[in-house]
Amino acid sequence: MMLGDGRTTLFWDDRWINGQSVREIAPMLYQCIPKRRCKTRTVAEGLDGNTWARDIQGTLGIHEIGQYLMLWQAVQHFTLSDEPDRLLWRWTASATYSAQSCYAATFQGSTRCHSWKLIWKSWAPPRVKFFHWLANQDRCWTASRLARRGLQHHPRCLLCDQDPETIQHLLLACPFAKQTWYIILDWAHIPAQPPANEITMMDWWLRAKAQTPPTLCKALQSITLLV
Repeated sequence: MMLGDGRTTLFWDDRWINGQSVREIAPMLYQCIPKRRCKTRTVAEGLDGNTWARDIQGTLGIHEIGQYLMLWQAVQHFTLSDEPDRLLWRWTASATYSAQSCYAATFQGSTRCHSWKLIWKSWAPPRVKFFHWLANQDRCWTASRLARRGLQHHPRCLLCDQDPETIQHLLLACPFAKQTWYIILDWAHIPAQPPANEITMMDWWLRAKAQTPPTLCKALQSITLLV
């Protein structure tokens, strides 16, 4: 927020103090301000005769008093102008809005799924894609996930009775899964080796893709999900 005449900038909620709001600078003091006042008090009104100090209600403790003094010092050097307040777009160097920067901002803090192409670019039905998306996030209700939540579960895989039941074990490491992979790959004439010691489905798919002719890669991708 670029402060001008202060008539549209909210004193308590907007970021007008060196890119920060009063709520961020003095959070405990902010709790002493009525919500209705936070939504209506402008900077122009608040700085006029230090009217903002009259918004504070309730009993102040030592921390609130300390933040009050800090805020008092922070706002003393501000002077208003005749220019209107102006919003600054934080996602570009020029502080001006663009559709490209807005689109990029929507992905801030997101986590990239490295297996998205394997899952969503295949010929598999939507419900199969959704299952593998859950499996990739370890969101399927296997025995290991039940154990992490303290729920009743079987100690070992019900198919092989050898190892704990994790999603990686069910899809890749279980002897029954390996046998199924071998039969399907042989039936489809795909010259890729069945899963061996890969940690995730994506690891095996990358290895199998390198062993498969380009004309069969799409088939491998779909079979990987359908099996």
